[in-house]
Amino acid sequence: MAFCRFCGKQIPEGGTCDCSSAKAKEAAANEAANVQQSTETAVEEVKETVSEVKEEAVQAAEAVQESVNEAAAQSTEAPQVNTADTAKIADTPVSAASDNVQVSAKNSKNAVYIAACIVALVVLMLLMCLFGGGAKSAVKKYVKSASDKKGGKTYYSYTLPKDVIKKLKKKDKYDELVDDFNDMVEEALEDLEGKETAPKFMKIVTKTKLDDSELEGAEDYFKDICSGYDVKTSNIKVVKGYEMKLKTKNKDEDGDVEYHKTMICVVKLKGDGWKIIPHSKESLD
Repeated sequence: MAFCRFCGKQIPEGGTCDCSSAKAKEAAANEAANVQQSTETAVEEVKETVSEVKEEAVQAAEAVQESVNEAAAQSTEAPQVNTADTAKIADTPVSAASDNVQVSAKNSKNAVYIAACIVALVVLMLLMCLFGGGAKSAVKKYVKSASDKKGGKTYYSYTLPKDVIKKLKKKDKYDELVDDFNDMVEEALEDLEGKETAPKFMKIVTKTKLDDSELEGAEDYFKDICSGYDVKTSNIKVVKGYEMKLKTKNKDEDGDVEYHKTMICVVKLKGDGWKIIPHSKESLD
């Protein structure tokens, strides 16, 4: 038999007291549990973002090191001279020797300048990762580009692998593809009636991690795209991904606000960044 430590009333087995003090304590405990859950969720999201930034930073640092090494090699590389050529060099006019020194110095300055530019570019990339990168940013830009008459390049950067884009550019077909998309969007915007507006991103309602089989399905999805453009698919590797429910809003012709929810998948291709699959995860099975 139990008694309430606040009012002394007998409490049924497995029950709680209905006095105001007991209820206040129960409400406080529930609120604490909710706060704890929210905190744990926030911590997980921060860890995930830090992990993404760290991965991008490592890749950027490796690229910088490689470029700096190449620049340094070019600036310090000197022709090898054997003994038999010494006399010829001794007969070289002073002005010519001076020109050679100036060219060498110029090459060194160029190498330093190139290295500095690369470092600045990497800093910019890291800032983008910290403040504008990630899956959510990719989704927002994708949604915006879908109704932007100049959004073709952004749209295809999130829906096509980079190797496909490279091949289209090589064949001088990429600009045409982008222009066709922009023209299509412009026509759609012109067809809007009255106060009707294009959909705008509001928020991500739900976010669910894709399991291993769904990640494999995402790889197959982009491999099929590559195959359609006759591009080798050996570089396609999905490292992580999510299914997201998006909420968008727009106005109808009368100016009334409408809300819509759409399921999409957002996946990260190794060495290629975040990509959008405009379908739910069921399509990846």
